[in-house]
Amino acid sequence: MMLKKTTLSLILGLFVMAFGVLPKAMASPDLPASLQCAEKGSEYYTIDLVTTKNIPGTGMASGKAVMKFNPNPFGISISKDGSYLHRLEIQISKAKKPGEGKFVAWVTTPELDKVKMIGSLNKEFEVSGTVEWNKYIVVITLEKEVPDENARMWSGPIAFRGLSRSGLMHTMAGHGPFAQEPCAKYGYY
Repeated sequence: MMLKKTTLSLILGLFVMAFGVLPKAMASPDLPASLQCAEKGSEYYTIDLVTTKNIPGTGMASGKAVMKFNPNPFGISISKDGSYLHRLEIQISKAKKPGEGKFVAWVTTPELDKVKMIGSLNKEFEVSGTVEWNKYIVVITLEKEVPDENARMWSGPIAFRGLSRSGLMHTMAGHGPFAQEPCAKYGYY
C-alpha cells in the first residue's frame, strides 16, 4: 500500500512540475496541502491591484490580475514581434457597484506610450483579456460609458492599479545614495 501512495505522489509531482497545475479531477481535500496549492497557481504570476481610494465604494476593496500563458497547442503563444502573449484574469473584491459608470480594465507600458483596453468588468467585477508586453501596468478606471474597443486612452479616474512582476525590477539610476523618494509614486513598489 505504501508503494502505491509513493508512486501516486511521484506521478502527481511530475505532472505538477510539467504543467504547473493539478488536474481538477485530482484536486480534493484528501490530497496533501503541498499538492493542493499547485491548483491555485503561482503567487509570482499574480499582480496585486491596489485601490487609489479616489472612488466611493473602493476604499476597502482589493483586486488581483492573474497572468497565465495564452493557450496554444504548440506550447507558448507569442506575438508577431516575439513577445509572450499572456492572458490576464482580473478580479476585484469588496468593491461596491458605482452609482454611475462602469469599471474598465486597461494595460499600459510603464512609459504610458502604449495603452490597450482589456474590457469592462462584469457584475462580479471580473474580466479577462490578453497582453503582449513584458512590463506593464494594469489600470482599472471608472468610465461614464464603456469606450470603443479601439480607444487609445482612458478618460475616467483611476480606481485600481498594479504593476507586473517584471516591472518591479527597475534601475536605481537617478536615485542618489541617500534618496528618500518613494518609488510607489511612480508605480513601483
